[in-house]
Amino acid sequence: MWPYISKLLLFSLLFMGYRDGIAQKLRNRMVWDTAARVADPMGYAGAYVGQAQGRAYALGGANFPSGIPPWEGGKKVWTDRIFILSSDGSSQEASFQLPRPMGYGAYASYRDGIYLAGGSDQSGHLQATYRLELSADSGRFTRLPDLPAPIANCASVRIQNHWYILGGINSPDALTANNNCWRLDLDHPEKGWTVLAAIPGPGRMLAVAGNAAGELLVLSGVTLINGKRKYLKDAYLLTAAGAWQSLPTLSHAVAAAPSPAALDARSGQLLIFGGDDGALAAASPLGHPGFPDRILAFDIRRRTWADAGQLPFRNDRGQADKPAAAVLPPVTTGLLQQDDQIIIPMGEVRQGVRTNRILRVRFKP
Repeated sequence: MWPYISKLLLFSLLFMGYRDGIAQKLRNRMVWDTAARVADPMGYAGAYVGQAQGRAYALGGANFPSGIPPWEGGKKVWTDRIFILSSDGSSQEASFQLPRPMGYGAYASYRDGIYLAGGSDQSGHLQATYRLELSADSGRFTRLPDLPAPIANCASVRIQNHWYILGGINSPDALTANNNCWRLDLDHPEKGWTVLAAIPGPGRMLAVAGNAAGELLVLSGVTLINGKRKYLKDAYLLTAAGAWQSLPTLSHAVAAAPSPAALDARSGQLLIFGGDDGALAAASPLGHPGFPDRILAFDIRRRTWADAGQLPFRNDRGQADKPAAAVLPPVTTGLLQQDDQIIIPMGEVRQGVRTNRILRVRFKP
């Protein structure tokens, strides 16, 4: 018995050292810049994101322009505005707009084109797919084959020439979430969407996706049970052979974290920044302190999870009545990465509160 306990204790100590080592290395290598903002005083959540011709874009989304929160009857309004995000942190509004005010859908970037699909608008959920082709000062949207069904609050990621869309809900009043996995060949989009094997486990919305060295990772999110949210800590990998594999359970839920997950190529880790763990789901939105600031790391080779420290602006939180002064971890937003540069534009930082900040991260060599 004692030898077994000794081995278990040794394993625990080694794991703690491994976890703490990851956190320390990330703190030493990641440089954050929180000064940049989009050219809007409030910002949006649910924007599509993409990059083309050396520039990043945040497209659409929704906010509460009256400043009245939803629990007091404030009206959620979608936008067709597009923001161009420059590498130096500056931003400007594009001279062209989305085909309609919309947000909360899927997105991908490929060969200087930005792809958008699904999402929602003022009237419901959407099924359309678009390719945005950019020129010097303008953009042109081309319709591609529709999704198999309307979908919003889904996860998405591109792996090589394949674009995957995962989970989501079919309508604003859905009582259950979906476990769909759809794929589009971006080299031949005219062939339409392929329906792949469903994600194991419950249907989910607000999940996080990632590219794990060519294999598809999907994790967390929330499922709906008669319309009520239950936070998920499960994770799955779709292998190159097309089979789903269960992964170890997460330490905490990361619903609506910036997606797809970032890659630290040097350590072989996928990183998830923040996310909603559900701890405050039943609490009053008044005085909401903001969403968790933990970093979760997935070791692609070992297929293990580790808590990898915290976002560095944890102590910069403002007062609940001064959201513009706070630097808080955003949820319901996308993540763009070009080599060792990461951009996380706008998002939601408290229930009903948007941010106009553009978070930028750089990995030091």
